Amino acid sequence: MTSRRLILALPALLAARPGTATEARRQEQPPALRTPRPVQLRPGAPAAMLHASVDELGRSLSVRFSGTGAPETVFRFTSWYGYGRVFAVLPLRGRQVVLAAFEGNTGTGVYQELQAVIGQEDDGTARILAIETLRARETPMCNEAAYLSVRIVPDGGGLRLEQEARGVSGTCDPRRPPARFREIWSTMLRWSGRGVMQATPPPRNPGPSQRQVDLARVRTLEWLAAAPRSDVTVEDLQQLGLMDVVRTA
Repeated sequence: MTSRRLILALPALLAARPGTATEARRQEQPPALRTPRPVQLRPGAPAAMLHASVDELGRSLSVRFSGTGAPETVFRFTSWYGYGRVFAVLPLRGRQVVLAAFEGNTGTGVYQELQAVIGQEDDGTARILAIETLRARETPMCNEAAYLSVRIVPDGGGLRLEQEARGVSGTCDPRRPPARFREIWSTMLRWSGRGVMQATPPPRNPGPSQRQVDLARVRTLEWLAAAPRSDVTVEDLQQLGLMDVVRTA
């Protein structure tokens, strides 16, 4: 895995230079939703007000709710560049879930954003229901490049993940032609209104990219199911393998 912080001062240097790759990252990201805004967290319950803010000092995104009957849980996500935000509110099982984006693996030639699905169970417990990559890219050397993108779409009693991995490898050896790859697949995340989301079983012979993504998903859903989670740190992402989902060869 490419180091997330090869040079600790790099984010500050990039932030100080307009027109750099940092600015390009801003332009390619799904825009933030304006908050506060009402959300229906449980069927038949009063709408809660959704709030999202970035702590510039701690580089973390905070998501919370207010109003009658709103959960008191505050969700916090690592946000190294301060780009953390809520970018979607989607319908699911007679209520709405909140999608929050935040930075994952970052460094020289590396940028990843993850998306967390936040919801409230039937018994009132607020928790993270799933964590998936939103988009990621690695351009380590020569003309090597690898990209992963995941779009979440409401689909009946769940959310459908539309995933694409593509890239080119073998560009450093002029004696060999480069190898291009591309994988497109979908995965359903279903939810009963209790616990965390559950993924449909993968195919018998998934491609290399899908295999990496599926492995991280299994670990992540097990971690989320062990106890209601509301905080996600860089260390969590590393241990779960969520920073290692981009195929580079």
